[in-house]
Amino acid sequence: MHRLKNKVVIVTGSSSGIGKAIALRFGTEGAKVVVTARRMALCEQTVAQIVKAGGEASAMQTDVTDELQVDRLIEETVARYGRLDVLVNNAGVVAGGRLAETTTASFDEVMNVNLRGTFFCCRAGFRQMKKQGGGTIINMSSVAGVQAWAGTGTYSASKHGIMALTKSLADEGRSHHIKVSAICPAS
Repeated sequence: MHRLKNKVVIVTGSSSGIGKAIALRFGTEGAKVVVTARRMALCEQTVAQIVKAGGEASAMQTDVTDELQVDRLIEETVARYGRLDVLVNNAGVVAGGRLAETTTASFDEVMNVNLRGTFFCCRAGFRQMKKQGGGTIINMSSVAGVQAWAGTGTYSASKHGIMALTKSLADEGRSHHIKVSAICPAS
């Protein structure tokens, strides 16, 4: 079908799971896909699958908790392909448990990857899309981003934060032709 022919798409956390499925789908729709995650070897496997199916893709190792790496991801994507049409912020971790037993290190890891990483990617992607006159940002939240229950405090807090960030950025993006939305899959 190639509904997204020549669109440039970045999918974070696309070395496995939901992110990989998203990247593969964008590839079959004709997009030029930048596959990115911390595990480069797995990113390259995703790229190989996209290319084998007739798509175009490249891999870039990126830790979304490092704002310099995120800025580099956007800059190198634009240097290679000339623009950024779609940014899918999928990188995330699940950790925590009951709040009374959650360590500070576990809390920090979840917030750094899920919320802070999404913020870094949104900020860098939004800046680029604003320069070029538009684009689409899709943030992966969760049902835990609209509800919370025992044992999900840290994860839910991070995903609720993504929902607030998404709503705010969607409002900021309207006048710049930047669409921002969130997807909330169930576990």
